Amino acid sequence: MSTTSPASTPDATAAGRLEAGLGFRLGRAHRIVRGAWQAQIGDLGLSGAQASVLRAVAEHPGVGLRELARALGTDPMNAKRLADGLEAEGLLVSSADAGDRRLRVLEPTDAGLALASEVRQRALAWTATLEGLVGQADIAAVLAVLDRLEQSLAGAAPAHHEPTGGSRG
Repeated sequence: MSTTSPASTPDATAAGRLEAGLGFRLGRAHRIVRGAWQAQIGDLGLSGAQASVLRAVAEHPGVGLRELARALGTDPMNAKRLADGLEAEGLLVSSADAGDRRLRVLEPTDAGLALASEVRQRALAWTATLEGLVGQADIAAVLAVLDRLEQSLAGAAPAHHEPTGGSRG
């Protein structure tokens, strides 16, 4: 049994602490920002993920599920689940793609367009609030770093294997 205290190990140094790690900090910041954003749109009856799907479809009518999933950085089944929920609420409609009947494309309804417009307005106001908290230059710097990080890691990410059997659209 070791008598070395955790505080004296190299991992307990400031740089080695869990709370100092980039991944940990990004995850924690994401949870905080996501929760604060949810408070901004909570009265609309949408989750943050639903709001993202609704806005994406409103901005790109006729988008396919796979393309939507790629744009949002999620898997096609998650995008389908979210789109199905929005369709059940009368905010989206889906239909077979004219070029490939196996694929499903999404269009916003009039109610979906109106709600997406409200979400967009709140997102712009939320961005202004964040810029007021930390400054526009710092927001731009964080976004630039995130762009570089995403681009650098995109090729290094483990391959995502989807289950076989069945079409996904």
